[in-house]
Amino acid sequence: MICAGCSAELDPAALSCPSCRKLTHGAALEDLAKRAKAAWRIGDFTTERTLWTESLTLLPEDTVQHRTISARIAEIDHTKAGAEHASTHGWRQTLSMGVGPLLVLTLTKGKFLLLGLTKIGTLLTMLASLGVYWAMYGWAFGFGLVISIYIHEMGHVAAIRRYGLPASAPMFIPGLGAFIQLRGVRLPPIPEARVGLAGPLYGLGAAMASLACYYVTRANVWAVIAHFGAVVNCFNLIPVWQLDGSRGMRSLTRGERGIVVTAAACLWMLTGTPMLGLIALAGVYRLFTRDWQEESDREGLLQYVGLLAAFALVAMLSAGAAAVPETAAR
Repeated sequence: MICAGCSAELDPAALSCPSCRKLTHGAALEDLAKRAKAAWRIGDFTTERTLWTESLTLLPEDTVQHRTISARIAEIDHTKAGAEHASTHGWRQTLSMGVGPLLVLTLTKGKFLLLGLTKIGTLLTMLASLGVYWAMYGWAFGFGLVISIYIHEMGHVAAIRRYGLPASAPMFIPGLGAFIQLRGVRLPPIPEARVGLAGPLYGLGAAMASLACYYVTRANVWAVIAHFGAVVNCFNLIPVWQLDGSRGMRSLTRGERGIVVTAAACLWMLTGTPMLGLIALAGVYRLFTRDWQEESDREGLLQYVGLLAAFALVAMLSAGAAAVPETAAR
């Protein structure tokens, strides 16, 4: 073997040139790194770890690259260990982003939604929020609102667990909503977008279920809950700050962001839903933040636009039947 850098003769088993220190398997390492980064981008951390482990066998142990890759592998292992410790057995096997909204209506998936209630912090803060909303709007609307928020947050939990990452159960802030914690993990663009939009996906299921209950029972409180759910989830889709819409837009190219803006503006003009106008306005701002991606994310784009259209429809169908919460829910 001859070194490509200095033409010195090399031992066939050498990982680098002893004279110029050029790596022997440079081309293979570049290919492995490219594939590992592609796996990272979509959240396939198992494949990423496998590729980085293969890279280590082609690198001398005293190189910066070897230390950097070893640190990344250790980070993946630490994160997965935390997820396994935090999760209940079988969660990941039962989750699928595609059936998220159906969990609201399907008894076979009802077990997942109940898992968050096994956490004392979730249960206590949920009851505190229920007390606040009950005092403000009556028990029926208050109960429906709390359950809708809970389902929304469990959507985030489901998506995070789908990627094998640790996440806390939902914690409620009385009068303000709820949140979950992604424990010390910075997500790649596509996983972050999927996690961000998972909450509204599950929230859509809750809003649609409420609307269906209204058509079956003709009880106005269900229409109120459906309408409120559509409006609040639309608010969460505004692409600013820490809202779900900001996470959902992270994986999109500049052109795809423009499509979201156009869709939100058209839906706003068709339905008159103010939140859609805010989404369009904030989306224009995100066209100039220079954090767009170079690679397309068509699935993320379809999810975002589909959610906007679905919530616009639910809001429009429920608006006529929805009454003021104080009178409808008491």
